[in-house]
Amino acid sequence: MRAFGEGFVSYRPPVDLKTITKAVNNDAAEGSPHVVLNFITPHQKWGIHSTYTDNLLMLTLNRGGPVVWMSEVDAKTAGLVDNDWVEAYNINGALTARVVVSQRIKQGTLFMYHAQEKIVNTPGSEKTGHRGGIHNSVTRATLKPTHMIGGYAQLSYGFNYYGTVGSNRDEFVIVRKMKKIDWLDTPASGPATGKVEAAE
Repeated sequence: MRAFGEGFVSYRPPVDLKTITKAVNNDAAEGSPHVVLNFITPHQKWGIHSTYTDNLLMLTLNRGGPVVWMSEVDAKTAGLVDNDWVEAYNINGALTARVVVSQRIKQGTLFMYHAQEKIVNTPGSEKTGHRGGIHNSVTRATLKPTHMIGGYAQLSYGFNYYGTVGSNRDEFVIVRKMKKIDWLDTPASGPATGKVEAAE
């Protein structure tokens, strides 16, 4: 643990993972207001593990869909007001959510509390053309070497999925107001399937 600098709490500046450079340049060329923010995913407030935010009781405590939290200064830079639909994206993926503009959020960061399911009140992403993603859509699973110390249970069951560790704090996203809110509620165009043809 000491060899990895884990003996004491210490400051480590974010690593530039090169996940937004091309996208930032494209947006800047288009002239659309946007802001680049450090993406943080704290433990959520409106769910209890297996009871997710699509539960009616939980929905009464929140806005009824995915939200991200942003400082007033950053919102002004991106031309956003509270409850605007925004898209946050980088090279890893994209997510859509309403923005909560708050004095409590540190300038330069975007908070999205985890486990906000995309099955309630989530429009399509302008970048991907698919339903807006979740908090992990713009992060990546990263192994931390110190997690492999001691042969603990997380390695006993076989090599499975590893969630993000502290390195997810190194992710940055572009945030901008969505130009068109598409609920993806029209049938997809394309050749009919055998099932549909049989029904006709």
